[in-house]
Amino acid sequence: MPEKTNESTNDSPPVPAQTNRHFFVIGLILAVFVFVFDQFSKIAMYRFIVPNEWSALEILPVFNIVHTWNYGVSFSLFYAEGEMRRWFLVATMLVISAGVVYWLYKATTRLQGIGLGLILGGALGNICDRLAHGAVFDFLQFHLAGYYWPSFNLADSAIVVGVGFLLLESFVQRHPSR
Repeated sequence: MPEKTNESTNDSPPVPAQTNRHFFVIGLILAVFVFVFDQFSKIAMYRFIVPNEWSALEILPVFNIVHTWNYGVSFSLFYAEGEMRRWFLVATMLVISAGVVYWLYKATTRLQGIGLGLILGGALGNICDRLAHGAVFDFLQFHLAGYYWPSFNLADSAIVVGVGFLLLESFVQRHPSR
């Protein structure tokens, strides 16, 4: 009788479970770091800007520190004040964050772990703002020749960089040592 084997039709060997846990832990540590750094930066900038009553402080000819509240989602899309909008966005972001945690738990590469950790930390930072203030505090603003990029914060930056890592991961050759 021939022996049964666990050969996979996939070209790459399966990643051991302990390696998956390694990527999960890396992602969680990164998420905590991003969350703490984001919250610290928002508190520091708020305490720096508000007492001086600055609407914009020019740091470079193309960069300002500003004081804005984002009541919508990315780039203030779907802007609306009010408690229903606030709690709907918090609930939606919590569900999405839970999905990111699950995806992170299933991560099979270092790039996935890093990307998802950055996204999770940024999302949690913005959720914390919505819970505490009903909106997200944004303070970084780039501009050039009279055109202004929407203001943002470190959590937003972490989310964008995290998505970049996931895109990079999707284009690199599959190899178990990543």
